[in-house]
Amino acid sequence: MTHDVIVLGSSFSGSLLAWILASRGMRVLVLDRGRHPRFAVGESSTPAADAVLARLAARFDLPALAPLSRYGAWQRAYPQLGCGRKRGFSYFQHRPGQPFAEGPDHEASLLVAASASDEESDTHWVRADVDAFFFGQAVAAGADCREEAVITGIEGPGREASPTWTVRWRQAADRGTTAGATGPDTATARRLVDATGGGGALAAHLGLESLDDLLLTRTGAVYGHFAGVGSWDALQVAAGNASTTDPFRSDDAAQHHLLADGWVWMLRFNDDRCSVGIVTRHAADAAAPAATGEHPAAVEARWTTRLAEYPCVRRLLAGSRSLRPLASIERMSRLWGRASGPGWAMLPTTAGFVDPLHSTGIAHGLGGVERVADLLLADRHDDAAWDRYGRDVVDEVRWIDALVSGCYAAIPDFELFRAASTHYFLAAVDGERADAAGLPPAGRGFLAARNQPLRAAITTSLADLRGLVAAGPAADAGRRAAVLARVRDRLAPWDHPGLLDPAARNRFAHTAARKPVA
Repeated sequence: MTHDVIVLGSSFSGSLLAWILASRGMRVLVLDRGRHPRFAVGESSTPAADAVLARLAARFDLPALAPLSRYGAWQRAYPQLGCGRKRGFSYFQHRPGQPFAEGPDHEASLLVAASASDEESDTHWVRADVDAFFFGQAVAAGADCREEAVITGIEGPGREASPTWTVRWRQAADRGTTAGATGPDTATARRLVDATGGGGALAAHLGLESLDDLLLTRTGAVYGHFAGVGSWDALQVAAGNASTTDPFRSDDAAQHHLLADGWVWMLRFNDDRCSVGIVTRHAADAAAPAATGEHPAAVEARWTTRLAEYPCVRRLLAGSRSLRPLASIERMSRLWGRASGPGWAMLPTTAGFVDPLHSTGIAHGLGGVERVADLLLADRHDDAAWDRYGRDVVDEVRWIDALVSGCYAAIPDFELFRAASTHYFLAAVDGERADAAGLPPAGRGFLAARNQPLRAAITTSLADLRGLVAAGPAADAGRRAAVLARVRDRLAPWDHPGLLDPAARNRFAHTAARKPVA
């Protein structure tokens, strides 16, 4: 079989790329070792992700895609696809052995809105549903999609200007082919795209260098889906604290419960399901494997032990039941030294991943789909642009790492964590503004990675905050106030939503300007 493009992997990004390419008349083969529907995390969308979805739908005439860019439109068009409202981000600091508590200035919580209404809201994705939907759309557009296809060999010269790739696979019991699809287990193509995520199918074949040890963020997670998780807002209102419901309900958010050495995520879906994960840090010199083979009983014990330390988080889960066995990964951060080369490219979440703290995975993955689609659909192949894409993706993962690791360094001190997290929001807002102004993706980079003045200011400010963290109690109130004032002054040119204004008392109703989707 001869194709224009072979895509390895069919999660949302691989399937969406195949859908776009097939709709434009390209011969696309998709190979995946699994089968849809299947459980996956990486479920929280953002304004940047939604903007890409809306733009891809318009540019490539994919009307079936457009409703997924807004919660209201999604509910009208696809109520059967699992989804939840995400009005923004909410954060709450917990102390071991103590109930959650804070004062009138919200010293232990932060709410940052990303939309002004439920209709315009971002979304949490039930990935099993959304990934299967994209896969089905790729099939309907004409892509040859093979499930349960285990790759047995990849051959490609890799050094020619226009290499031809050969991929061999073994298909389990001849199942999982698209309707009417038959033929050999070997295919060739001029271009090969790796969308296998952590599987990194191409990396071993190409002998790529791992840059994992250069990443500062080193965290692991235990996670699953639950039913019957309690409402944090209801718990707080009952305790006389209604501040978690303004400017939006904190349950309708990517909800973060900060612990002494990590945090708990809670992403609520419309059908009583809730994605819950406990993320913990490792020492900077930890040489943990990429994944763990822990016995399920050991994972459960680790989960129970951690929750026992935090009474309010434990209370939220007290009446819940697990919908699937807990999963775990010892270390999430990873990065390959290259993301493109002669005839091949990786989508961003295959090239590297940092951590779920700022919900960057979906947005970065969708941005990569747009860039790779443009490169593949261009009238002529542009070697320089192809190579630049790969360099940019590696740089963007390291930029995400800088933003996220600065927050982890500050987690024990909520005032400093709040300041550190604001750097992410400012980068996100600047990226949204550049997008709205029409600056192409390669020019702005993910999270404003190409905005060098902003990047330099953020880098310097995060270093200042790390200095305060390192000083600990030795940093007196005067020094702390001076450092935080310098951070505010340095970032003022980009703080359009006023996220560094102390008078806001950690409540922000900022919304990105977005047009409704019918």
